Amino acid sequence: MEYPWEDYLVERKVESDLKDLLKTLVAFANSVKPGHIATILIGECDDGTAAGCTNPDSIQKTVRKEADKIYPPIIWRSTVYQKEDQYCVRVEVEHSGNTPHFGGGAWVRKGSSTVQASEEMFQTLVELRLEKVRELCKWLNREVTVHGDQASVPPDREGRGMFGVGNIHQSFSHRWRWEEIASVVAINRFWVTFQDSEGKKKSEPLAKLALTYDDKNDRLKVIVSY
Repeated sequence: MEYPWEDYLVERKVESDLKDLLKTLVAFANSVKPGHIATILIGECDDGTAAGCTNPDSIQKTVRKEADKIYPPIIWRSTVYQKEDQYCVRVEVEHSGNTPHFGGGAWVRKGSSTVQASEEMFQTLVELRLEKVRELCKWLNREVTVHGDQASVPPDREGRGMFGVGNIHQSFSHRWRWEEIASVVAINRFWVTFQDSEGKKKSEPLAKLALTYDDKNDRLKVIVSY
């Protein structure tokens, strides 16, 4: 599965290079990972040196004007800061939970470039509107605690065999232990795939998962019903 977000999003722009600001804002809002922040540094050169802004207040108004064109609205804020005795503008963009965002098109980031979202990326952006998917995405490729809900396991059953011949005893057990460590390796609106401590992949329907927090180990806890 191709995911549209990146962990680390920073772009530097000089004051004279804001013609594609709308595309950048849309791409950052669609590409920033849940729980992370994307940053645009206006007034800095690509090498990090300060070129400054002649009118930081005007720059902030320009950012607002472009951000107001985006639907659904993005979560952003701007601040003025000083670097090398020059005034610059920092624009921070967060994941909104309402992706995909449009500004005439849906763009995402590919490394340091802004590109049109593919059909697969577009679908993933839509799926991120689901709160459970959005929270699990924060833990992609990270360890979580998986708890097999033993209370949901059916009781043993006794019955007759085929054609009423003989007795059959059915015993049920949970596919997850009471608690174990696993990594989240794939997510969509239908299922989540985990990799257990032995390297085996296990996929679970999203409907069978409940989310809480493992305070003792400071990580997400996923409760899996039978």
